[in-house]
Amino acid sequence: MRVKSFRDLKVWQLSHKLSIDIARLVKLFPKDEQYDLSIQMRRSARSIPSNISEGFGRFHFNDKLTFYERSRASLDELKNHFSEALGNRYITNHKYDIFNKRMNEISFLLSKLMKGIIKARENYEQQRKNKGT
Repeated sequence: MRVKSFRDLKVWQLSHKLSIDIARLVKLFPKDEQYDLSIQMRRSARSIPSNISEGFGRFHFNDKLTFYERSRASLDELKNHFSEALGNRYITNHKYDIFNKRMNEISFLLSKLMKGIIKARENYEQQRKNKGT
């Protein structure tokens, strides 16, 4: 299947679903976390698919990589927030493990996507070099 839209990317699909599920999860956090950890988790979770979609729309390899790197950084930030939520007992170990597994899958797919972009960039540069000689 040819990828025509960012919506066709499995990494976007999984991160989009994760973002929606986190928005639901943080509604269960204590009220005093409503403007602290809850909002930070929602923002970092939303940033993951947003940056994937923006990177997909970029033309140049380095531009794509910049947005995919931002997505990965937001994912790492989210993992930190989950550790804090676990430490504060806002979520159970079981819930943490479920979300951590999902985040690890997204991380793997995002790294795979980035490696593909790097390889395509290298191939393109090699072709340009060969044409110039």
